[in-house]
Parts: sequence; C-alpha cells; structure tokens
Amino acid sequence: MFSQDLRGVYRRLLALGLLSACLIVFSFSAYLESVYAAPCFEDCEDNLASCMDNNCPDDCSTTDENCNSCIQYCNAEYANCLGDAVFCNVGYSYSPRCQLEYADHCPIIDGNADCNHPSAHSGFYQICTRPYGQCIACPGNEICVGSNGLPPCFY
Repeated sequence: MFSQDLRGVYRRLLALGLLSACLIVFSFSAYLESVYAAPCFEDCEDNLASCMDNNCPDDCSTTDENCNSCIQYCNAEYANCLGDAVFCNVGYSYSPRCQLEYADHCPIIDGNADCNHPSAHSGFYQICTRPYGQCIACPGNEICVGSNGLPPCFY
C-alpha cells in the first residue's frame, strides 16, 4: 500500500509531530504555573508602600480629591493582591519613605493657619523622608495639623 520511502517519511513526520506536541504541552504547563503563582502577603505590603511612596506625594500636594483618589487606587491594588496572596515568611523588601496620616487641614489666612476657618476640614496627607530631610505633602497649600512645621515636599 505505502512504499518503503513513504513509510519512512510518515514515521519521521509522526515523530516530529509527537515532539512538537510534547513541547507545546510542557511550555503551556510552565506558562500556567507562572500565571497562577500566588503572590506573597509581603509582596502585597511592599507594593502598597511603593504605590503610596511613588504616586501619592504628588497627588497629596495638590488637592484632597487627587490625594484621596491616589490612596483609593493604591488600596484597591492592595486588596486585589491580597485576594490571592499566601504567607511566604520572606520579609519585606521595600522600606517605605512616606507615612500616610489623617488630620485637620487648616487654610493659611494672613500668613497663619486658621483651623476655625469655614474651609478647614479633615483629610489625608503624607510625611515623607527625602534626601534633604523630612517634608510634608499636604493638599492645597494648607497646614496639616500634626506636621510639626515640616516644609512642603518638592519634586
């Protein structure tokens, strides 16, 4: 039915097809393993601190809305990470440079902070450590109570 030459060609094609199928199966299983690897809780914490450090000081230096949006974004990313996370006991690899605080924001009226002014309100701000020392990211050129007279952060 098949000539001797055709049988050899078909045998080689079958071997090549089998090797290709094995390669695809092993590659796909390695891909699935990398896709479904759960993050560590420590990585989620590091990512949250990094997000707050790298994204929010600029936003928290402008308006309360921008600051709140940035914080909500970082917290949503953190919650998504925690949804699949496992405890790895590997420690933290990121050292936060900013601390998130919540306090009264007092407008500057005639060169002084006036916490009794009608536009005074409570909100978030950050105290950050930069190469030039500590600074404050307080929205809207206000004075954030608890900032202990720190200078504004400049980027």
